[in-house]
Amino acid sequence: MDESQIPEWCKHWLEPRDDHSRKRLLLLRAAFDAVAESGFEGLRTRAVASLAGVNVATLHYYFPTKQDLIQGLAQYLQAKFIVVHGPKPAPSGFPALDRLRQEFSDSRYYFACEPRLLLVNLELGVRGKRDPEVQRVMEEMHFHWRQGLEEMIQEGIASGVFRNDIARQEMLSLLITLLSGIVIAGGDRIGELERVTEAWILSDKVKKRLARQREPK
Repeated sequence: MDESQIPEWCKHWLEPRDDHSRKRLLLLRAAFDAVAESGFEGLRTRAVASLAGVNVATLHYYFPTKQDLIQGLAQYLQAKFIVVHGPKPAPSGFPALDRLRQEFSDSRYYFACEPRLLLVNLELGVRGKRDPEVQRVMEEMHFHWRQGLEEMIQEGIASGVFRNDIARQEMLSLLITLLSGIVIAGGDRIGELERVTEAWILSDKVKKRLARQREPK
C-alpha cells in the first residue's frame, strides 16, 4: 500500500508522534506478544505491564479495563492488516480478479512473514465464540474487511468478471468463510484454495479469456 493510501487513523496507531500515543503503542505491542506467546489467557494486565516494562497503574491509565485493552489490541490488529500486504499480483486486466488475488497474496505473506498476526487474530476470534464482548470487538475489527469484499463482489458482478447467478450476500458469506478458513487449512493449501475459488467465482467469459492468455504465443 502506498504511503498516501494509508488512513490517518492507522498512522496514528502504528506511527505515533506524541509520547502518550507511543506509550500506548508500547502497551499494545506487549499485549500482542502476550497473546502470541500464551494465547488469550496470557492477556493478563500484570503480564502485559511486565512485558512493556511499566507498572500496572500505568497500564490502567491508558486502558482502564481489560475490555479497553482488548479493544485497543483489536484496533492495533486492524491497522496492521490494513497496512501489511503481500506483493501485488501480476495485472490480469480484471480489477476485481486482481483484488481477489491480492487477498491470497496477503495470506501467503502473513503465513511466511507475519505468522503471529494470524495467530493473535485466531486467538481473539476463538475467544469471541465464548465471550460476547470480545465477539463485538472482533466484529468491529472485521467490518472494514467485509466492506472491502462487498465492494469487490459488487464491482466484479457488475463488470461481468464474477458470475451473476449467485446472490451477493451468499457470495460474500462463502468468500469470507473460505478466506477465514485458510488459517486452519494452512499456508501450503493457499494455491489450491485460490484455484478452486477462481474456478467457482469467475464468469465463463473471463475463464475463457484467461485461458487464451495462457496459450503459447
